[in-house]
Amino acid sequence: MHEPAAIPRRAWLWVIAAYLFQAIPAAVRDEALPVALKDLGYPDAQNTKAVAMFGLIVGCKIVLSPFVAGFNPRRFILAAELAIAAVLGLLACFLGADQNATTPIIGCLILLSLFAAAHDFALDGYFVAALDDRTRATHAGILNVATKVGAVLAGPCLVWLVGRIMAQGPQTADAWSWAMVAAALLALLTLGANAWGLAAEPTNPGEASTVRERFREMLAGLRDLLKDPRLLAVLGLIFFYRASEVHMARIIPLFSKSDTHGGLGLSNETYAILRMLSAVGGLALGGVIGSFVVARLGLGRSLLPLGIMMHLPLAAFAWLAYAGSHDVWVIGGVFVIEYIAYGAGLCALILAMMKLAAGPGAAVRYAALSTFALLANYLPGLWAGALAERLGYAHYFLFALSLAIPGILSAWWAKRYFREG
Repeated sequence: MHEPAAIPRRAWLWVIAAYLFQAIPAAVRDEALPVALKDLGYPDAQNTKAVAMFGLIVGCKIVLSPFVAGFNPRRFILAAELAIAAVLGLLACFLGADQNATTPIIGCLILLSLFAAAHDFALDGYFVAALDDRTRATHAGILNVATKVGAVLAGPCLVWLVGRIMAQGPQTADAWSWAMVAAALLALLTLGANAWGLAAEPTNPGEASTVRERFREMLAGLRDLLKDPRLLAVLGLIFFYRASEVHMARIIPLFSKSDTHGGLGLSNETYAILRMLSAVGGLALGGVIGSFVVARLGLGRSLLPLGIMMHLPLAAFAWLAYAGSHDVWVIGGVFVIEYIAYGAGLCALILAMMKLAAGPGAAVRYAALSTFALLANYLPGLWAGALAERLGYAHYFLFALSLAIPGILSAWWAKRYFREG
């Protein structure tokens, strides 16, 4: 009697779908939420603080890891994606409600952040466990592309959609409600593709492990990380290497939309189109440049030049704020330069984190490092908006540029730990 034919593996499909999905809640939080709050009249200080608080909740994913370890990874990933899609649907309902729905909207955003945190940990761990070194390397490129596409679809594309809807007459809250419906539909479509791809995956040893064995492996990975002599150097990079860029990123959506304090006063549609075009081309080119520099010089010797490159766009944004009105092509050019520089610098930081996380317990080691990275990314939002209101955008960008000094010093210190890179 013949055995049933094995289902062809579709790793490429679930990698594309799962990582495109992973970008949806992050883009809603980082790109769409600041613009939505700006549209609704919230000041910059409250705006950046709200985004920071929801982002910091995602940083708790290392705390959620023991809970996630108790479930089958594939089933948990799909369940978390279904929950995220449902929360986006609820968010659309509450945004479109006539009565005051502030509390349930905040509740939905908290749930969205918690589910996203658990999903990210489960997905990254499954990617490491399910694919061998060669397969991970061959799929790293499509993972990167999927993440960028997801970030554009759930970020600038939603902002553009809101602008188009508002041009037809609906109020701001209704327009954002329809945008969340679009985000929920995108999430469901991606979830279906991910489920189809994961259905063909073979069972890996990690899925057969008991909860106790998974928990023991996690603790061992964390202990090894704490003993690693490179940890302090990588933490220095995480908190200081891109501190100037992080401070800039918290304010760019507000600076682009505002018509006070030296802001650009762009409409939703113009801002979204500029960010879409510059994100796709700029991040891709920046990643290629960063990879090329690291391949030629090695990771250790690449940290300084890529770090300097990442800080340069601050001067261009300060000039935009000082000089007043600008042609849209000039603004778009600055956006492209920012994404190229950010993509190149981020490439070096991620490679340093991956190099430290490699080995037994890589999933939990990388989750711990990415938790610190999330803290470094969102903590500045607690004070960035208030500082920008006090200084004005031009002086704020010059302040952010001054943070290049500790960033470059952290790169100089860390390069000795990655000489073999």
